[in-house]
Amino acid sequence: MGGLDDLMAESADRWAAAERRAIGVTDKGLGKALSRYFSLYLPIGFVLLFIIGAVLGKLLFQGELSALSVYMASGSVLATLGAMVGGLIYNLKVIGPAVDMGRIDVTVSLNDDEKKALRREILGKAPIDPSHLAVKRAVAVQTRRGLATQLLYTPGFAFWIVLQAANFGSNLFWWLWPLFGALYIVSMLFLARDFRRAGTFLSRTAMQI
Repeated sequence: MGGLDDLMAESADRWAAAERRAIGVTDKGLGKALSRYFSLYLPIGFVLLFIIGAVLGKLLFQGELSALSVYMASGSVLATLGAMVGGLIYNLKVIGPAVDMGRIDVTVSLNDDEKKALRREILGKAPIDPSHLAVKRAVAVQTRRGLATQLLYTPGFAFWIVLQAANFGSNLFWWLWPLFGALYIVSMLFLARDFRRAGTFLSRTAMQI
């Protein structure tokens, strides 16, 4: 029995270390901050930058280049750059303060099997085990923070892919861009799904700690 006792003691030590790292890890409105970006700032910013870019294109490109397609391209490029930069700034200024992440990854002391089982619970792939709930909630917060960052950066890259696909006639491998775009959209949907599931886990366990 000594070997089993040793394994159980090691597991308890790993979880105890995770419990200490989980202290203070808190979601302070991450979901609302991300929703506000996608429902307000991103669409408004994109439209404004597109108009500004189109006007600049009309002022800068005259003569043979004075065509609607040129103005559209100018607006699209500026809006795409704006989405990339805006996502970066919003992540630093708004998303960061919306979460208290702690000083280190909560799961660093856990083994691979424990991490896998924990994440399955958080993402709704396994029933919730009430043991070590403080650790699991902290991991859910850190997981949502990472997913939020990825989601903020996706619009800019998505717009860039659209621009490349729009110029399909200019290169031999044009067909790769629509394919890449479709795969990218699917990956975005999975990110959004996992972000929502981690939030659902936090809501369901809020009264259990």
